Amino acid sequence: MSGGRLRLPDTILSRTLLVAVGTALLLTLLNLGALFLRPPPRDMPLSAYELSRLLRGERIVKTTGGIAVATAAAPPAADAQTTADRTATLALAHQLGLPPGDVRLHREEMHRSRFPRPADQDRRELAAYGLDHFNPVVFGAFTAAAKLPDGRWRIVARRGQDRLQSWQTGTVATTLLSVLIVALLAWLFSSRLARPIRAFGLAAEKVGRRQQLTPVAVSGPAEIRLAAEAVNDMQRRIAGYVAERTALVGAIAHDLRTPLTRLAFLLASAPEDLRGKAEAQIAEMEQMIAATLDFVADETRARPHEPVDLALLVEGVVDDLADTGRDVTLAGAAPATVSGDPILLKRLFANLITNAVTYGERAKVTVSTVAGWATVEVADAGPGLAEADLERAFEPFYRAESSRNRATGGIGLGLAIVRAAAARHGGEATLRNRREGGLSACVRLPTV
Repeated sequence: MSGGRLRLPDTILSRTLLVAVGTALLLTLLNLGALFLRPPPRDMPLSAYELSRLLRGERIVKTTGGIAVATAAAPPAADAQTTADRTATLALAHQLGLPPGDVRLHREEMHRSRFPRPADQDRRELAAYGLDHFNPVVFGAFTAAAKLPDGRWRIVARRGQDRLQSWQTGTVATTLLSVLIVALLAWLFSSRLARPIRAFGLAAEKVGRRQQLTPVAVSGPAEIRLAAEAVNDMQRRIAGYVAERTALVGAIAHDLRTPLTRLAFLLASAPEDLRGKAEAQIAEMEQMIAATLDFVADETRARPHEPVDLALLVEGVVDDLADTGRDVTLAGAAPATVSGDPILLKRLFANLITNAVTYGERAKVTVSTVAGWATVEVADAGPGLAEADLERAFEPFYRAESSRNRATGGIGLGLAIVRAAAARHGGEATLRNRREGGLSACVRLPTV
């Protein structure tokens, strides 16, 4: 309570309850408005006595809207009367004091079954009470006529309506309008409630893809704000852990260069065969350290993204490798534009294609697009990998048995850099064995 005013807790429960109660009240008010503001139906039933007064030219107490009174030289043409119509005609003739032949009554077929009244019931009442007490009621549309003393006929008619009457049309329109208003309000409230939840989903997706993390806006009900603060704290902790891990790996790799340099100086006076073997090992360790430092730099360096012509970039990488004598071809390149770091993307595909031609003899590269995604597939003609190694191949410093030799080299960071770079661009990298032999590496990136 603040300033003497009671305030409801700002929670999902209170907001949902407010929406439900507000919707119910709004529907109730709209329905009551339609009930009290719209005029009632004018299709009122008429008794034989009231109809006889109209045929005499007299007025009745009931509203006569929709009833037409006219005079004609001949009676109206009508279909054959039913037993109920003939019974009502007899009662109407008695009320008018005219012979039955000078009175006509015909009800439209569509209204005869609305309030069914068996003809034998009319006859029983007529026999029990006599014509003086028999006063049947006429519903719906009808045509009644009585012969006047001058030979003309007075005709009283109420026509049926095939479509909805005005009051019904208004009620239907009001109901539809109320549904539209409630649906619009429900959409507005639901979208406001779902907006922070949608932000949570996007934040979680970025964490899973290792993209650059952005804080979730702390707004909405109390539960949503609490969850947003927890997600932001989790992002900060994850970013801190990743930065600490990469910094540690980078520091170790950097510090290893100093003892390696001292070893190289100490080996200067060693025998030729021993010095050659040791220098080869030192060179390999230098290569591993350089690759590790590059990997750490890619993980920690933040570069702005820009539109990149993916087909042109991949074509450039293929041409560069082909100029060095590698067996690599570009089978197809569909136009595709992605948002990313051109330097990191070039390194991604250089590592991927180099890995294919190194372990798979030759590579065939294809760039395609479908449903907002660009796919770069690199197929080689090598022996492939065991199913257990397809996923582990992306782990840092992991090398399959077929790549653990000095002839091919490699320290196990090429595919790790590929997956990390793809994830930073909102994409993914996968490996699969081809049916015709060899390995197929695919990188999917969202287009812009």
